[in-house]
Amino acid sequence: MGPARLRSALRFAALLGCVAMPGCLGGREPVPSAPGLLLVTLDTFRQDHLGCAGHPDVRTPHLDRLERRGVQWPDATTAIPLTTPSHATILTGLPPRAHRVLKNRMRLDPAVPTLATVLQEHGWRTGAVVSSKVVLGPDFGLDRGFDSYDVVEPADRPASGEGALTAERAIQWLDGHGGPGSLLWVHFFDAHLPYLPPAPWNALYNRDYRGDLDPSTHAVQDDLRQDPAADPADIRFLAAQYAGEVSFLDLQVGRVLQFVARTHPATVALVTADHGEGLYEHQRYFGHDILLHETAVRVPFLLAGPGLPQRTSRLIPDAARTLDVAPTLLGLAGIEPELPMEGRDLPAEPPREGDALHFVLESHPSRDKSPSIYALRTGAAKVIWAGRRQGREAYDLVADPGETTNLADRELREHEIMLEDLQLDLRTLPPGAALTVDHERGGLDAETREALESLGYVDR
Repeated sequence: MGPARLRSALRFAALLGCVAMPGCLGGREPVPSAPGLLLVTLDTFRQDHLGCAGHPDVRTPHLDRLERRGVQWPDATTAIPLTTPSHATILTGLPPRAHRVLKNRMRLDPAVPTLATVLQEHGWRTGAVVSSKVVLGPDFGLDRGFDSYDVVEPADRPASGEGALTAERAIQWLDGHGGPGSLLWVHFFDAHLPYLPPAPWNALYNRDYRGDLDPSTHAVQDDLRQDPAADPADIRFLAAQYAGEVSFLDLQVGRVLQFVARTHPATVALVTADHGEGLYEHQRYFGHDILLHETAVRVPFLLAGPGLPQRTSRLIPDAARTLDVAPTLLGLAGIEPELPMEGRDLPAEPPREGDALHFVLESHPSRDKSPSIYALRTGAAKVIWAGRRQGREAYDLVADPGETTNLADRELREHEIMLEDLQLDLRTLPPGAALTVDHERGGLDAETREALESLGYVDR
């Protein structure tokens, strides 16, 4: 792990030197037979809530249909359960400590190439339709390389049903600019706290609830966490509201996919998420930013469209990572980036084996919520470490996929080695300073603080 991460750091240093050289990324014209590319990121979307991933109740017919005509990587993992840094990883193919965006509202270094900047250099049309200005607005550098960067922001938060407008704006862009040689990134925010699916999805999974819980504020989740006698019916209600958001989002994504199928059938669609969501399973917590359990880090990863290798099965047992999004889409575009990414082109490259399956996860919540936490995950095991004072966790992901039994006290040799590898990785490439744009401005303004509080990102 240490040598691999060191190679990543050295590649990043080379990257910073390279981008200053004229022509480093080249200026070739698009491949004549290039497809259109559609990247859909679903904020706060748990992989296990897909029907095509085996959920018995939650309805996701449009995403299930996409999976039936493409492939799914059921073991797909995010690098970090925070929106801004996770999307930086999705767009760069680099882990957080390489691209250096560690927290929400940090700015991506202008020297770091992204999927959009590479495609734009090769003459592609590029557009983005994203939700939530507070974590994905243009202040954070993720707009680089996009000809247009449309931020869909409701007039008031908390909001309900904003994904309908996001889908409408995405369809408008596709109608004018889609087709071969184009990239559209669409980001939907609806499944994020607080869970407020519009009717009829707000009653789809909770018809029997007779309580009076108001889900319109983030504070209600904190209240449940602090209440040792919390009513299980309230907990089930909030989980049902989340499921309603998932089904509502499925319809909105379906609108975009159906438009593409009618108008630009040669488009490749990749659907994933920036992170999942804890639904009270761990630390009695609704949310994601202070968790590195599977509920918060497992994400959907669906790929469908022309030009994909024929598969004997729609389920790909090989592990995928959000790191793999950018190199996979560049590979499908017929472009090999001249600057290395840590992710890989999933359809073209062989499965990882041995130590290459090890994957470092991390999270850097706001200072008043939790210390930074790190994990090392293999296909079979995970260790979570929050520094010497906070202790550690260890899990057998095969025997205990729900991570219900912490094995850290047993001091198993496998977990000891993984912890040593994780600590070596952190020494090799330390996180460094995590300064947001708000540090540059002398602190959070009242409007931004209120928006972050409404989403549960800072404590009240």
